[in-house]
Amino acid sequence: MKNFPIKKGLLISLVVSCLTTSPRVIRLSATDFSYLLSHLFYLFVLSFVYWSLTQVFLHQKKNIVLKIILYLFISGLISILYHFSVKFFFNDYAFFFSDLPIIEELKGNHIRLLLFVRGVLFSAIIYFIVYYLNLLEDKQKALLEIEQLKQEKLEAQLDTLKQQISPHFLFNSLSTLKTIVAEETSKEYIIQLSNVYRYLLSYNELHLTTLEEELEFVNSYLYIQKERFEDALIISIIIEDTFLEKQIPPLVLQLLIENSIKHNIVSLDDPLLIKVFIEGENTLVVSNNLQPKMTTETTTKKGLENIRNRYLILSGKNIEVIKSKDNFIVKVPLLD
Repeated sequence: MKNFPIKKGLLISLVVSCLTTSPRVIRLSATDFSYLLSHLFYLFVLSFVYWSLTQVFLHQKKNIVLKIILYLFISGLISILYHFSVKFFFNDYAFFFSDLPIIEELKGNHIRLLLFVRGVLFSAIIYFIVYYLNLLEDKQKALLEIEQLKQEKLEAQLDTLKQQISPHFLFNSLSTLKTIVAEETSKEYIIQLSNVYRYLLSYNELHLTTLEEELEFVNSYLYIQKERFEDALIISIIIEDTFLEKQIPPLVLQLLIENSIKHNIVSLDDPLLIKVFIEGENTLVVSNNLQPKMTTETTTKKGLENIRNRYLILSGKNIEVIKSKDNFIVKVPLLD
């Protein structure tokens, strides 16, 4: 059930009761002012009761026709009970009800039938008004959501274009550079860097990639990092061949390794040890010894959150993050 907007209900009830009472103003004399107030207040209370009832029945998605029939039947009964309750409890004491002509002594089943029909018609009007207003509100929300999605799509396309321009340029430049450089060590570095950019160019087209493809990319990425940190960075990757066909979202493993390097001290005095291995049958584990930097590199601090969201969207599964005194561990599911 949606929220219960009391202010909206009071406003609708006031408008309906005023509109219903307005024809009586034409016949109003100087001595009928209390009668007019009585009639207005009587209908206002009844309108608000019907509006409250619509909040219970309006948003029911199953057996809609049966729910509406039940709503109208209950509304008719409420009209009868409300009429005679006011007559019995308030006629002699309340100013607002004391002059109502409908509170005079009434007898006969036809009076109850008249009250029942009046309640059904009156509640049907309330139901229609509330239904129509909710329809307009839902339509407005849908239009706003569509506009937001369009804007987000345009922004995503622009971001993708920006991301592709630089890698394409660099990849082509690296291919040219490889043919120019004569030293084998430099050529190998350029080849590994080209592999990194080739994977980055293709991953946007994929929602999932095999663990084998991700590891090939990670090995190229780690080659570059080892050239930078040398023996200060120690990598241990132990993954059996039987798991290579399992799937993960692209760049997940690389991002986890990059986070470890970004947020921890990497030096010959304090080497950073990163371990990648399989736990159980469907869990990839990335752990590192915890030695946080005093000052961290510029970061959006959304890496793990993005990985978590990608897993939830693609598979409904979550990742596990464990931080102890000595280690930082992230466990991600392997997908079939």
